[in-house]
Amino acid sequence: MTQLARGDIREEKVVDVRIDDYGFRGEGYVRLDDGWLSVSGAIPGELVRVRLQPGQREGARRLFADVVEVLEAAPERRDPLCERDQICRGCQLRHLTVDTELRFKVRTIREVIERYAGLPEAEQPEIDVVTPQPIARGDAFRIRSRLSYRRRGDEFSLGLHTPVREQLISMERCPALTKPLQRLVKVISSSLEQCDRLPDAAEDDGATTGPGVAGVRVVSPTHGVGLVEVELAGTDDEEQFLGAVEEERLEPWLTRLAATVPEQVGLAVSSGEFRHIVKEPSRIRVPIGKWEMEIGYDDWFHATLRPAEQVYSKMMDWLDIRSDERLVDIGCGTGTITLMTAERATEVVGIDINSSSIEAAEINAVGHGRENVEFVVGGWEKALRQLAMREERFSVATINPMREPLGYRPLAFLERLGVERLVYLGPSPEAAAKDIGELRQMGWSVERLAAGNLHPATYHTLLMALVVRD
Repeated sequence: MTQLARGDIREEKVVDVRIDDYGFRGEGYVRLDDGWLSVSGAIPGELVRVRLQPGQREGARRLFADVVEVLEAAPERRDPLCERDQICRGCQLRHLTVDTELRFKVRTIREVIERYAGLPEAEQPEIDVVTPQPIARGDAFRIRSRLSYRRRGDEFSLGLHTPVREQLISMERCPALTKPLQRLVKVISSSLEQCDRLPDAAEDDGATTGPGVAGVRVVSPTHGVGLVEVELAGTDDEEQFLGAVEEERLEPWLTRLAATVPEQVGLAVSSGEFRHIVKEPSRIRVPIGKWEMEIGYDDWFHATLRPAEQVYSKMMDWLDIRSDERLVDIGCGTGTITLMTAERATEVVGIDINSSSIEAAEINAVGHGRENVEFVVGGWEKALRQLAMREERFSVATINPMREPLGYRPLAFLERLGVERLVYLGPSPEAAAKDIGELRQMGWSVERLAAGNLHPATYHTLLMALVVRD
């Protein structure tokens, strides 16, 4: 433990510290006499010179700092292969060797399963690592991104926020993005450069100025295919929204952008529940293995495709579905898992809260000629109760919610539905572990565990678990 206290760091601003451990997001963690210090980009065991980040909350027990210089480097440190790694916070683990990153993600799964599911590490099964091969620090797996927009007078910036500097981080050459996405980001930026008058930003110098551009959502799974959505803020009703779309500083840019993007790239403007389609298509196809999944602006879909394919392959191995079994897919989204499992099962029912995703799932089922599937829209508890009241029976299930646990009440219906085994895919390991803890209290046991590396070079880890009913 360092002999420093929070007051020492606040006073000195720049100090030398020895990193004790990892924090939750893979940052360096230092135990102070009276609190903690988080250091982005530092590795346990290293001696680093750090600078306190500005704007620290008074009285906070946890302080945040950035690396100024690595005085004694850990053997796990490597070239991040990114020219902006010191200022960008999009990839938190790019400075680690791939093997070290994967071990950190395995550790994350072990810790949350012990803490939230109540299963001690000594009693946990071996944790598999599910990751695309080969993998290097180029990564280039991400097919979607949200870029913030900022205007200062006659200049603009389009990219990611960073706590290190005021200017946004450009994503035109980001090594985490696929080449098609990089190209589309470049097209958007170039269209702004050609504007005689830049569109207003949602905030200018910290003060809200009314309707303006907050950011741009970009998707491009393959060359020449994608969706671009310009997000507005400061609109209170539909009339004001439509007026902003036609405003003299925004409309010329949208017209130029619509003419510049490739033919199979759609363009829309949105603000809250309002959306205006500037250019079709409003839906595109995203390839996941042999599957072509149709998605629209309101649908959730994977940000990375090759890593997702590895996760689904492991899931299918664990499920080991027989041809006489029925499966319920909880959190089906646009129907990817539903259609995959329907190849083996006699029938599959998909459930999701998002009505737009259910619509896309039905379109995908028809497009792939699947007649042994059914989709139900509704909250988890309501939809599962509906199936139970219909006296439906399933021997297998998959659970793939967003980032909140299902909770006890929905999970309690699994036994009534006859489910004997399930695979849980948790994008939030903590939330998934809480649900697994509930299942263990009901008499289920954890047979397999895995860390899904859906987002290489980041701390994000997908918790995969095969759970069976005793």
